[in-house]
Amino acid sequence: MGIEGFVCWTARSVDDPAELRRVVEAQLPSHEDAVGETERAGLLEGTTLRPRGLAAAHRFAEGGGLPMPGAADAVADFSAILDELRSAERRRERFVADTIPEGFERTEPTANQYDRTYHTVNVTRSYPSGVSVELNYRSRDPSHPGSSRPRESSAILWLRGDVRQTHEYRASWTED
Repeated sequence: MGIEGFVCWTARSVDDPAELRRVVEAQLPSHEDAVGETERAGLLEGTTLRPRGLAAAHRFAEGGGLPMPGAADAVADFSAILDELRSAERRRERFVADTIPEGFERTEPTANQYDRTYHTVNVTRSYPSGVSVELNYRSRDPSHPGSSRPRESSAILWLRGDVRQTHEYRASWTED
């Protein structure tokens, strides 16, 4: 992910797609289509980072000791939660609130209505830079009394506030 991470990290400070290609090709002459590969991987759209691209940029910056101007702590927390959501989705399991970084306000209400169980994780954290990260997650039993259907998970994760661009990640999956 080094080259894609570099492209994403660079895209944060370049507004023009042609300029981004020129800069990346000058820095990585042996990888002339690095921007195209990053776009095809779903990390970048033009010069706009998608949530996975933001996480890749942060990992690249962190691994190289490079500055991640702006909301570095918010980006790190967003990336950590995003990784855990994707992991739960791949495993087709319930997201666990224990994986949320420190400093978030947590609420975990559980309600039983009409023989259905809802497990929610709603957390948010505001940062001094004016950025916030918010997660709304729900795991529910969609079956009606007398029937049995698998549990369903859905999540929305936001990075918003004083950032160049807000990021939103939505996912839903059936739990095993």
